[in-house]
Amino acid sequence: MDAAASGLILCLLGAVLMRRDLRGLIRRRTWQRAAATIRFEPGPTWRIDFLLPDGQPVSVVTRDLRLLARREGAGPVTILYDPRAPERGVDLPRRPGLGLACGMGLAGVGVAAFLR
Repeated sequence: MDAAASGLILCLLGAVLMRRDLRGLIRRRTWQRAAATIRFEPGPTWRIDFLLPDGQPVSVVTRDLRLLARREGAGPVTILYDPRAPERGVDLPRRPGLGLACGMGLAGVGVAAFLR
């Protein structure tokens, strides 16, 4: 395998690792923040309740454990919601993790191999 092909493969692997963290960074820029409360309901489901800036209440029911695992403690939680469809798009912001660091490293090595 020549250097260009291996560099391209390393860049693609880096992009796959960085996908979630990059999506979270884009959402922080484009989505709105709100204070929400999260309640457990039988089923098992969780209800996320928050208010829009105009005072309209929004309630979202989810079964996504990955979303709720990012929560830190009890009480109000800061969420990000999609202003175009607040009842559909809800996310809990998180800090960039190991996937971003490893993905950037792989992409850097891939670019170096591609330019070599």
